[in-house]
Amino acid sequence: RAFFQLNPEQTVKLYDEVKQAAQLTGKEKVVDAYCGVGTIGMWVSNGAKEIRGMDVIKESIDDAKKNAKKHGIKNAAYVTGTAEHWLPKWTKEGFRPDVVIVDTPRTGCDRTFLDTIKKVKPKRFVYVSCNPSTLAKDLQTLSKDYRV
Repeated sequence: RAFFQLNPEQTVKLYDEVKQAAQLTGKEKVVDAYCGVGTIGMWVSNGAKEIRGMDVIKESIDDAKKNAKKHGIKNAAYVTGTAEHWLPKWTKEGFRPDVVIVDTPRTGCDRTFLDTIKKVKPKRFVYVSCNPSTLAKDLQTLSKDYRV
């Protein structure tokens, strides 16, 4: 049930684009929402202070933890659940992400997630999508708060 990009050559190109858009300096706290097996967060982890990822599929999180350990990535942590749950909880605890990265399901972002992003207000929001129509729908909401 875990999500994983199937085209390794294009995945590298995509993840490099994500890294460039995130504009990491090594000081940022990054959230990898809808993280699947954690590959995007791990790809950018060497440029971030801390990575936190979440996914609703427990098997994905189990794999993300194994992947981070296998690759010696010590600044990444992964939890099961929704971003709508974890982002407000982490914010209350004093963790405020500088960058949120999302690789959405085909249905796009949940409206509650977008509302959560507006409340948490990361400096940058990097949105990866394989569905132009749901991307366009979500950008209508996000473009009010972010330069697209």
